[in-house]
Amino acid sequence: YRSLTQLLSHVTETSPWRCLASLNRNYYAMLYSLLILAIVFGNVLVCLAVVRERSLQTTTNYLVVSLAVADLLVASLVMPWAVYLEVVGGAWLFSRMYCNVFVTLDVMMCTASILNLCAISIDRYTAVVMPVLYNTTHSSRKRVSVMIATVWILAFAVSCPLLFGFNTSDDPTVCSISNPDFVIYSSVVSFYLPFIVTLLVYIRIYVFLRKRRKRIAFRQASSGKVQPGSAQPSAVRTQPYGPTVTEEVAKEKESIPVQRSCEVKELSNGRIHTVLRPAPHSQSLTSQQQHRVRSMQNREKKATQMLAIVLGVFLICWLPFFVTHILNTHCRTCRIPPELYSAFTWLGYVNSALNPVIYTTFNIEFRRAFIKILSC
Repeated sequence: YRSLTQLLSHVTETSPWRCLASLNRNYYAMLYSLLILAIVFGNVLVCLAVVRERSLQTTTNYLVVSLAVADLLVASLVMPWAVYLEVVGGAWLFSRMYCNVFVTLDVMMCTASILNLCAISIDRYTAVVMPVLYNTTHSSRKRVSVMIATVWILAFAVSCPLLFGFNTSDDPTVCSISNPDFVIYSSVVSFYLPFIVTLLVYIRIYVFLRKRRKRIAFRQASSGKVQPGSAQPSAVRTQPYGPTVTEEVAKEKESIPVQRSCEVKELSNGRIHTVLRPAPHSQSLTSQQQHRVRSMQNREKKATQMLAIVLGVFLICWLPFFVTHILNTHCRTCRIPPELYSAFTWLGYVNSALNPVIYTTFNIEFRRAFIKILSC
């Protein structure tokens, strides 16, 4: 039995097997490098699109740019170190200071991503529930600046203990978050808590929109036609990709003169009955306005759906990592293979490449801006 064990050990340590393992690591490193390029390419397009296209320069899209910057920093400052660890088989050969910087940036960018998504959901809630406050230009600029600054300050505050040596490890060749207390702290503050807040905010938005649609449908059913007053509440701008529309539509409706025609009828008893009716031209203008309001309702719904999809994709990509991250540190009986833990880590990194794809798929203005940039 001992000779068989020694033989198997000798076979696995021979040159051909080592070469095969090295080839596999190099293959994965090449795929990860392509992923880095894809993340940089897609998120640079997002930033350029918002900078160059005036129609995309809105409060929500500034937060989208902040999210894209977090993804860019993940690709440029964090993922190259992860590729290096894949190539060398997980052994850390640099100083502890570089390791602390690496894990700090990793936690900080992940925290910034979920906090940006949380800020986007709060921005959407403000647009739906408090449109007058949302549509004030000065207030919007000040609010988005405060939100972006708060996101990055909180992200640094969560991760900075690692930078100052809070992540202690006895093995100098291992670079990972080894402090059990910090694992719980960072997982709750960086992921679980902001995700719950974001989810609750989107549920609140859904409930509010559903109640508003029911209220409008009830008014239309009770009157037998679309009332001008019932359509106006739907014009609240929750679409994050275009100019403000709420007050302009109301003023436009008030400023349009209602042209009327006089219809005279002679009744059977010899009397004359005069009726004033809106002219056909006036009716066509009202119909155009109603079509515009319905169009804005559809854009509003698509905008909220797209941002909800971004949140759902983030959950799918990062939840497996944070679950295994806690189990790997605190569950002594749980044996998580290193390959599975590494796969979940890279699944989280894949999320940084998916957001530009979602924008392109679900928003025509981003798609047009991307095509315009690439055709130059």
